Amino acid sequence: MNMKTLLGTAAGLMVATGAYAADLPGDAAPAAVDYVKVCDAYGAGFFYIPGTETCLRVKGRVRASVNYNNYGGSLAKAAGKADNVTFRADAYVGFDARTASDLGVVRSYFEVETNSDPDVGKGINLSQAFIQVGYVTVGRQDEVADGDGLYGINDSTWGPGDFTSTGASVLVDNLGGGFFIGAGAYAKDDGTATSTVWAANEQAELQYSGIVGITGQSWGSFDVSGVYRTYDHTENDIYGVKATANLKLIDKLSLRAWAAYTATGDAHNYKNLAGLQVDNIVDLALAASYQVTDPLAVYAGVRYQIVDAPKSTGADDFIYGNLGVDYALAPGLNLQGEVDYGSQKKWNDLTAVTRLVRVW
Repeated sequence: MNMKTLLGTAAGLMVATGAYAADLPGDAAPAAVDYVKVCDAYGAGFFYIPGTETCLRVKGRVRASVNYNNYGGSLAKAAGKADNVTFRADAYVGFDARTASDLGVVRSYFEVETNSDPDVGKGINLSQAFIQVGYVTVGRQDEVADGDGLYGINDSTWGPGDFTSTGASVLVDNLGGGFFIGAGAYAKDDGTATSTVWAANEQAELQYSGIVGITGQSWGSFDVSGVYRTYDHTENDIYGVKATANLKLIDKLSLRAWAAYTATGDAHNYKNLAGLQVDNIVDLALAASYQVTDPLAVYAGVRYQIVDAPKSTGADDFIYGNLGVDYALAPGLNLQGEVDYGSQKKWNDLTAVTRLVRVW
């Protein structure tokens, strides 16, 4: 065998070996990457869950604050209220998933929170968990009646309207011209997603709520809301009505005014701002917020309660006010400060709060 023959044979073997090698198992080809895509159908922050038509938004908030409380009056002393300085932290995270369907938008939302305030409840709590299909919402949710209060940290909302519990509601917001209407029924709130509506030998403990209003106007918005809350076996039922106006007076200045009436039965189970039992309350509130610069806003508000209660309870007319500032240090990071004062004949409370807030 001469040299030409050897070289030809070697070349043929190399070609054949390369052909067979191409067919041998080796490293798999990289799979196609399904990149996360922005979903702009439901607003900022949503993205498509890869491989689905469902849009998801993850939102949350972390707050850390230092509070100073100064109590005065004979009722505060009788209740054992002591002046104090406290640190407080709280946070929540919420998951909002939405999918278009023939029934309308199918939405599910759940939110968990943690809080260091013993009056609110330590640990991790399920604050909201509901399913929404079109106009209908079922599950643990904020009730449909208006809960707007003052601006700021201690917003001093209307109690019957500031209610979260498990139930069902309907809110129709496309009546035209900005008009909307809603109604809901909710079980007694026990702080969890399990609320007892009925038990043997007991009456129902429910809250029925309704609201009608107009929004999206050049001048602002207006609504009227009402609630009726039943209690078991006694004449403790609460009912109330509230009217709220959010006005845009001039550029960067917002004004909120509301009035509410709340009544109970003879058991005096409703409480005023000092936590004292009363029969009836008329609430009058006014608040303003001004955006001084892009990062800086200032606000102030006052709320006056006209109280109807037996003298034995110690309750009297109550006035409450707050004054605060909100400064944006960076996108989603705000430093807030507020002073609050509440007073009646035998009770007063001065509170100062400084808080750092991170929202995403």
